Amino acid sequence: MGVIMFFSNSCRHNRLKTNEKELAEEIMISEKAKAEKEKNNLNNDPDNYGKKSSYGLRKKENRLPDTQNPPLRIDIPGTLNSSRALKLSDVASEIRYVKLETPPDTILLYDHFFYRDELMSTIRSDDEQIIFQGLYGVIRYNMQGIYQETIWENKTGINFYGKMVSYGGNDFFGVPPHIPVNLTNGDLYYEFHDGTAGTGQVMKYKIGTGKSTPVQSQAEIPGQQSIPGDTLITSGNFPIDQPERIFGIGPDSWAGINSKWNSGKSGTMLITYNNSGDTICKFTDYERIVDFTKSVYRRPVDLITYQSEGLLTIKPEYNDTVFRLIEPERLLPVYVISFGELTVSFSDALDPDFDLSQKLMLMSLHETTNFLFIRYTQNNDSPDNIKKNAVRFYNVLFDKKWGKMLHQPGFTLYPEGIVNDIDGGMRFWPDFITPDGEMMKLISGKIIKDFVNSEEFKAAAISDENRRKHLSMASGLKNTDMVIMIVK
Repeated sequence: MGVIMFFSNSCRHNRLKTNEKELAEEIMISEKAKAEKEKNNLNNDPDNYGKKSSYGLRKKENRLPDTQNPPLRIDIPGTLNSSRALKLSDVASEIRYVKLETPPDTILLYDHFFYRDELMSTIRSDDEQIIFQGLYGVIRYNMQGIYQETIWENKTGINFYGKMVSYGGNDFFGVPPHIPVNLTNGDLYYEFHDGTAGTGQVMKYKIGTGKSTPVQSQAEIPGQQSIPGDTLITSGNFPIDQPERIFGIGPDSWAGINSKWNSGKSGTMLITYNNSGDTICKFTDYERIVDFTKSVYRRPVDLITYQSEGLLTIKPEYNDTVFRLIEPERLLPVYVISFGELTVSFSDALDPDFDLSQKLMLMSLHETTNFLFIRYTQNNDSPDNIKKNAVRFYNVLFDKKWGKMLHQPGFTLYPEGIVNDIDGGMRFWPDFITPDGEMMKLISGKIIKDFVNSEEFKAAAISDENRRKHLSMASGLKNTDMVIMIVK
């Protein structure tokens, strides 16, 4: 049955299997049951309720759906027949390319994986500026790609082993590249790891002010005396005490989200704080790690977080519900992304001996005003599985206005975007979406140069003007240059 689903190429547009009233009631019953199950533990935890903050008494979480606007069920297997070749013009009409200016210290833009489409570096933007975060630090640019300031430069604790790179531990003192920064209302939120002290700090930096906090424990790391911004909270021995994601959610509040392993151990998925470090509300992770006896565990799928309509949006790993955080204590279900019988549970996903080869897992989710960009995989997308061609990648567009699913027919063995029929350039799938709805993808000069030399580009039916544009752009790039493809 699974094989039939994957290879279905019918062009019929099936309606989503959605009974919104029943879905809202189902989620409400489920959430109430979970809350009752955890009630005694929460009430007996002196760290959970009764403490005061700027909001008064600590808030109790509310995760029930809005019965007047219930969450929308997105049935992936049930809509596989709604497939056709996807094109960039289905979702956009304009493209521009912004080359990031080389900073004074050229190593700051270096990405160890510049030769592949999926870079290690990430970008964030509030439509007024661009933040580049890479292995070697954090840089700010304007929207034209002109260098503005180096916010932080990582100088210690980075080691290379052939095509692999490692960082962290006792000799790392800086901003970890795997925890993306957040830019909200001109404030940059980021996590800072002090390997020497074995601690981490959540920082809030007002862009462009140059304000810094003195460092107390960096005697072994000369020349670095302060961290940009204000310390919001200091965590203990990392990584267990440090959040996986940081988001500003209001002028005086922010949220820290735990990794799946940490939340499964502690029972806390998300915490909202005020700027004094007081806990406002804790949100429970109901999928706990209990009696796990294996010596190793499988790496979980990535936590999905982004901001949409000005609200933090989160889809916990191996949970089919997408929530929006309405500060300080409301976690509102807005979508249910269902894989039906092909869903993998958290306990099975954690077990390295459990066969995931026929299971479907959400890989990424991005949201614009009109569309959801959904990418999922069959099987776990581990490097070993990808190397063995044992993973299948699928792209789906969900039209929010009309409630229709559009599946890209078939699958790919690597993550690939949809055909760029606007200017004949590279395929596109967003890395990040700005508050104004502009879609961004970070690419290296190497990838662009490889594309213009590819058979796909040579055979593309595009205008001579567009062909010359892409060839000219590629000829002016070094392999390690960074370019942002901005689609609107």
